[in-house]
Amino acid sequence: MKNNSEVKNKIKHEALDWLGAIIYAVIFGTIIRLFVLETMMVPTPSMVPTIKEQDRFLVEKITYSFERPNTGDIVVFWTPFVDVRAQAKLRAFDNFMDFFAPKEFEGHAKYVKRLVGKPGDNLRLVPVEDSFWEKLDLNEENIKNYPDFLQFIIKYYERIEYIPSSVKSRVAQLEINGKIPESLKNRYYLIDGVFYEPNFYDFLAYPEKNERKINLSKYTMFYKDNFDGNYALYNLRPNLEFYKQSNYAYDYDETYKKFEKDFDLKEIIYRDEEGLINIKIPEGYYYFMGDNSLESWDSRFFGFVPENNIIGNIFLRIGPLDRFGKVK
Repeated sequence: MKNNSEVKNKIKHEALDWLGAIIYAVIFGTIIRLFVLETMMVPTPSMVPTIKEQDRFLVEKITYSFERPNTGDIVVFWTPFVDVRAQAKLRAFDNFMDFFAPKEFEGHAKYVKRLVGKPGDNLRLVPVEDSFWEKLDLNEENIKNYPDFLQFIIKYYERIEYIPSSVKSRVAQLEINGKIPESLKNRYYLIDGVFYEPNFYDFLAYPEKNERKINLSKYTMFYKDNFDGNYALYNLRPNLEFYKQSNYAYDYDETYKKFEKDFDLKEIIYRDEEGLINIKIPEGYYYFMGDNSLESWDSRFFGFVPENNIIGNIFLRIGPLDRFGKVK
C-alpha cells in the first residue's frame, strides 16, 4: 500500500511540475509575443523579390520602441484600416497569434513595406528621363537588376520602343525633400493612386459624394492580371463601383475621418509648378510603399500610417524552409 501511495504522490508531483512548466511557458511566451518578437505571414507579392508571397517571418519589436525607423527600412505595421481581404488569407496559426494583438487593431492586417516618408518629409514621384529608357540593357542578366514590376513591363512589351509613352511616363523615382536618398537610388515606382489623382483618398472614403468628380477624373490605374496562366497589363479608369467596393473591403471612410481630424489633406497634398503631386508627411505619421510597385496596395492608395501602428522590423525568415534565413 505504501508503494502505491508513493507512486501516486510521485505522479501528482510530476503532473504539478509539468503544469507549472506549461503555465510559465505560456506566460513567458506571451511576454515575448507582446514585447519582443511576433510572427507574420506575408499575404501579397508587394515586396517581391526581397520578400515573396506566403513568406513567414519573425518580427523584432524592441528596436523601434527606442528609436524611429529610417528611410529605406523594411517595416512591419498594422494597417490603419480593417482589411477583410488580407484577413481571409491568414491561416489558423496566424489568427491565433493575432489573438494577442491590441484590441484597437482587431480586424486590421499586418503589412510589410519599405519606409519612404517620415514626419516632416516632402515626397514626390519624378518620372525617369528619356535617357533611362535609352540606356536600358535588355540582356537577361542585366534586367534582373531592375524591380520585378519593371522587368515584367519590359518583357511584356518585348522591345523598349513598343512600351507606350502612357506607361513610360508613369515610371518614376522618389524624391524626398528635393533629392533621391542613397537608400532609394536603385528603387523605382509607378506614379499611381494619390500621386496621379490628388483626390484619390477622398474618392475612396466618400465614393457616392464624389461620383461626379470620379466620372470626370482622367486617372487610370495599372493592373496586372493572370488570365489562363498568362499575365497581362491593363491601364484602366477606376469607376464608381471600384471605389465603393474598395471602401467596403477596407472600411476606409473610418480611416479617412481620423486623418481629417489630425490634419488638412488639401494643405499636405498639392500639385507643384511642374505638375507633380507633392505629399507632406504630417507629424505622428509615416509613409510606406512596396518594392513591387505594380502589385502593391500601399500608402499611394490608403494614405498615412500612424506611428502607433508600427510593430517592428523583419528579423528572420522562418518559412518556407528553403528560404530560411536573414532578409537581404
